Amino acid sequence: MVRTLNVLFVLAVVIGAATVYDMKLAAKKSANRVSQLQAEIESERNAIRHLRARWSELNQPDRLQDLVERYNGYLELEPMDVKQIVVPEDLPARPVLLEPIRSPDPMGGYAATSTVVQ
Repeated sequence: MVRTLNVLFVLAVVIGAATVYDMKLAAKKSANRVSQLQAEIESERNAIRHLRARWSELNQPDRLQDLVERYNGYLELEPMDVKQIVVPEDLPARPVLLEPIRSPDPMGGYAATSTVVQ
């Protein structure tokens, strides 16, 4: 009886040790993954900073003016007129799409489906 009880306790200790070791390996693997993700995030942040710096460099007004002067013969760019700027209220309203009436065709009765009566 005592011998069986000792064997069960030893078996429980071995199983517990194996479980703790497995948890330790899983935690180490998770920690490695977290550090890898942090390194990737930092790399992406550096790339974003680099791209923003490049974008601001490309959008320098002097550089853009030089490009306009260089390629104006090809592009035929003109200064923007004040009349081209509008507020949203000045834009035409969107057309209202109506439900088709008894129309089995895929066009829905909107284009070239009605007959002309003369």
